[in-house]
Amino acid sequence: MAGIETNVLALALFAAAFAACCLSFFTLVGMFPPSARPQSIAGLAGGALVLVNLALLVILLADVASFAHQMLRWTSVVVFGGLVFLFIPAVFQIIPSAWRDSRSGLAVLGLVQIAALALVRLPLQGLTAS
Repeated sequence: MAGIETNVLALALFAAAFAACCLSFFTLVGMFPPSARPQSIAGLAGGALVLVNLALLVILLADVASFAHQMLRWTSVVVFGGLVFLFIPAVFQIIPSAWRDSRSGLAVLGLVQIAALALVRLPLQGLTAS
């Protein structure tokens, strides 16, 4: 593994945070246009929840990209990011649509994004780019 990436902990954090980005993307892409939203998310409260999740996704994606740039080799980012993006749709399919397409599901998604943000913003000692 040291030949691929010397910073294994940072690589694991990147993979987890990028997986949260991908899950968020696949969930939120089904919420646009607003007329395509499930009935359980229709209305002002559902729309606000979608917009909050979208803002969190943009912030998370920027932070994950910054984290990857600072901590990892670009080849590791491309390979592991590609693997995450390739296999996340299978995980997305496993989640029941009743969970994904509800206000509580979007609230949980927001919490997942906040947790991923906390992961990539941790002041990790000893994590340096190689």
